[in-house]
Amino acid sequence: MYVFATVLLLGLAVWAVAMIVERWLSIAPEIWAIVFVGLGVGAAWLADFDVFTLWGIGVRSAWIGTTLTGLAIAGTAYFWREAIGVLAGLFRKYSDEAAEMESKHGLRRVA
Repeated sequence: MYVFATVLLLGLAVWAVAMIVERWLSIAPEIWAIVFVGLGVGAAWLADFDVFTLWGIGVRSAWIGTTLTGLAIAGTAYFWREAIGVLAGLFRKYSDEAAEMESKHGLRRVA
């Protein structure tokens, strides 16, 4: 259970680093998966984290387990991106951000 929680938290960390990178670089939406894979595999190698060894699942080599763990972390980061996007959309819907912007900038409805 702790291993799964670690994967989830590392995925959240990878997502946060990717969002920081997004502030300075304009990344096309198609490249997000590649960015997450690179950061996820890098995080797994940096932490020397292999879920397969920790769960007692045999893999051919240790580097394969670490790389596959990085791919799992990347998938978790992509999940975090979508889940937080859904929550942000719901927040904007229920807080009526459009009406707030119209009143703040003195805009009026045309149609």
